[in-house]
Amino acid sequence: MAGSYGVQQALLALILCSSFLLGANAFDFSLDSSSFTTDNMILLGGAHLTGSENGSLSLIPELPNNPQQASGVAYYHAPVRMLDPKTNKTASFSTKFTFHQIPESYNNSATDRRGDGMTFVFSSSSTWVGGAAGRLGILPLDQGNTMVKLFLVEYDTFQNSINRDPAFDHVGVDTMSAVSEVLEEVQSLGLNFWTGEQVWSWIEYNGTSKVLEVRVANSSSRPDSPLLQYTRDLVGVVNEQMWVGFSAGTGDAYSYYFIDSWEFEIFGLPAKKKSVSVGLIAGCVAGGVVMLVIIGLGVLYWIRKKRREAENVQAIEDFIQLSGMPDHFSYKQLSVATKSFSETSKLGEGGFGSVYKGILPSSGTAVAVKRVGAESRQGEREFLAEVSIISQLRHRNVVQLMGYCRDGRRLLLVYEYMPNGSLDRALLHPSSPEHVLSWERRMKILSGLASALHYLHEGWKQQVIHRDVKSSNVMLDDEFNAKLGDFGLARLVDHSKHAETTMVAGTYGFIAPEAIGTGKFTDKTDVYAFGAVVLEIATGRKAFDSSRPEDEMSVVDMVWDRLKDGKLISVVDKRLDGKYEVVDLEVMLLLGLICSHPDPKARPSMRQVVQVLAGDAPVPPVPLCKPSLSFSSGGLAVTLRDLENTRSTSSASGTFTDRSSSTSASSFLPNSSSFFTPKQGR
Repeated sequence: MAGSYGVQQALLALILCSSFLLGANAFDFSLDSSSFTTDNMILLGGAHLTGSENGSLSLIPELPNNPQQASGVAYYHAPVRMLDPKTNKTASFSTKFTFHQIPESYNNSATDRRGDGMTFVFSSSSTWVGGAAGRLGILPLDQGNTMVKLFLVEYDTFQNSINRDPAFDHVGVDTMSAVSEVLEEVQSLGLNFWTGEQVWSWIEYNGTSKVLEVRVANSSSRPDSPLLQYTRDLVGVVNEQMWVGFSAGTGDAYSYYFIDSWEFEIFGLPAKKKSVSVGLIAGCVAGGVVMLVIIGLGVLYWIRKKRREAENVQAIEDFIQLSGMPDHFSYKQLSVATKSFSETSKLGEGGFGSVYKGILPSSGTAVAVKRVGAESRQGEREFLAEVSIISQLRHRNVVQLMGYCRDGRRLLLVYEYMPNGSLDRALLHPSSPEHVLSWERRMKILSGLASALHYLHEGWKQQVIHRDVKSSNVMLDDEFNAKLGDFGLARLVDHSKHAETTMVAGTYGFIAPEAIGTGKFTDKTDVYAFGAVVLEIATGRKAFDSSRPEDEMSVVDMVWDRLKDGKLISVVDKRLDGKYEVVDLEVMLLLGLICSHPDPKARPSMRQVVQVLAGDAPVPPVPLCKPSLSFSSGGLAVTLRDLENTRSTSSASGTFTDRSSSTSASSFLPNSSSFFTPKQGR
């Protein structure tokens, strides 16, 4: 496709050269639910079309076990001219769109559990996606971010005290901060954005008077008076070229956000007029000749690329056959099995494709079918990575790959079906209080995941670095055995070497700090992610939750703070109702912390982790306070024996209390040394 794209760009450049003398002024478009397509929209994150090729624009993945902190961004495929840099004059624009939001239905009740909201946005980057909770899918976590410029109108449905939000649904104007520069509630209009009813909105900006007006209504009749009127000079806020579109974020509760129609017009800037000169004409002619040469070379490149792609497809087929994969399925078989890949069959959606539940017609076997996104440039790369690695792995705690399908450019993988879904859904969003994971099941899941990672790191002929260990990639079978899946980001390396990449992979909260800084992934980056999962299992909280107070957003930081305060046991998941083993809980928490150590050299190997969980080795000493990245082994540490010397337990409830109300940090430390290593396991 790169060759074809290059030819198109060359032709476009040739056309633009001929039109250069005339310039361009106004620009507009109109889209509805039948004309949103992957050709005219850039879809990022969870954004997608409700149909296979066109349909309403959905900003959040539509699936029954939708994870929290989901976000999506959709831009029109071409930028718009917002600023004349010579005169510092900004364009005028007018837009009208309709949208509706469907809130989360939790236990068939509490339908007001709604996401954070959505935005109409101008962005200086067509690839920018911001944070989810509190960031509306578009705003950066760091307000000092200089990588992108943003101007947006938010349609907020969640009261976030940090962002100074009012109690009701509101419309606001933001730039680089989630704190609106100006906002107005919509309650006075008799509107709620989250009821599922369609909402109409009009946004108009006068580039001369600098006045922005926003209107909303529950019908197509444009209100005479604006809900919000704000004078704002966009010079310094926008670049000459900006991308226009929509974004949404779900936060703690998920909601579906749909754009049903969209009209947009921008005007008011002087055309880029240029004086006609002989030199300019000669330049255009010479440029045209150069473009023709480039087109010719591009066509040759495109032909050769197509040949190489055909050879690559055959190489995929040959590799799969050599790898001993059990079955090749036809596309028709998998289409029938998944009811034509219907929304009702969808189990989940990842960065490179969607996963569907299917029933094989020939055997009645339930399977999970992963369809690699055809629009993904990394699709074949991910397909090859997953096939080349997981098809060769044989372990009870690794998801089994049952087969594949290659039909032209359609690439599909067929896995064993996991009836109990993913760990994050079972742990964080049980269907009822009776389905809260028991302590025994949590220990079983943790041991299974540790066994899988030990096998990947040390049990196979090559070391496998997973690079995306997180609770949503841990699947649970009918007996709640943990099975690690999603190897699309995994890498094979020789033992004692590390995998290098130019792009940080993984999910915030599970990414080791050294991977962010260097782009290098090792078995110790997987250990870090494992530590985050351990603490999620023990506390029943997400690894990172931006909706919580700042000192509690990171579960790792929160647990380390409680350890320092002598209240480690207080972090336990309250839904367990005291039904847990205190010693096992202490082991789990200390193990999670040492695996989350900022210094990769201080983290244990997965072999050590397995030994600790089996009771064959003690937990290594854990620093009392979270170390910095320059941590040295001369600091204070706490061990399981230290905790046993400072706690008292209630056999009836399994709760923990300090011996003294004024326990100090030094009470955790043995008298003989600042570090204490137990001589025996638990």
